[in-house]
Amino acid sequence: MQLDLIPQKDLRVIKARCFGGSSLKKRRKVARPLREGLVHHVVFKSKKAQGKLSFYTHKKLVKSLIDERARKYFIEILDFVNMGNHLHLKVRFKDRKRFQNFLRTFAAMLARKITGAHRGKSFGQRRQQGQSKFWDGLVFTRILTSKFEELGLKGYFEGNYRQRELGYSEREIYLKRWNQFLYRLRQRRALVNVITGEPPA
Repeated sequence: MQLDLIPQKDLRVIKARCFGGSSLKKRRKVARPLREGLVHHVVFKSKKAQGKLSFYTHKKLVKSLIDERARKYFIEILDFVNMGNHLHLKVRFKDRKRFQNFLRTFAAMLARKITGAHRGKSFGQRRQQGQSKFWDGLVFTRILTSKFEELGLKGYFEGNYRQRELGYSEREIYLKRWNQFLYRLRQRRALVNVITGEPPA
């Protein structure tokens, strides 16, 4: 979802529902915000996932591992995009602990299978220089609390599909049209709320 479409007061609320990612490392000591039964946007990212280590190179492995871990921990995978060096998932779950186990075990198993790392042999054999870590920080999660946010994520996923298959310029063309649609939709909803006297969604 494109954050420039969201009012600043709403942005603060959205950021409070996010955790992980390279931009939120300062929140490591804060409990990850999760809501059972709600939709979550999840991102696994690695700058090292390129060439032979690319997630897209190993797309069958990635998909089978996601499905296997989701079945084990009763996670509903609503949508999924493999972008090569990062993975986008749209998920829903009923048990917080199981979802945390899904995040932890999927990340560990995927990194191990792709890099060939195992006990006694860390990835890259350069632990002293901090090069053994495969993932870029903690996995990113964001709680979606409205159908409008889910709609925004739907367009964002489609934009990523188009970038992977058709190139970055096609992604930008699509997202520009999608963002215009979301803006018009938000304006119409605001007008209806004013007319009916209902509080904004």
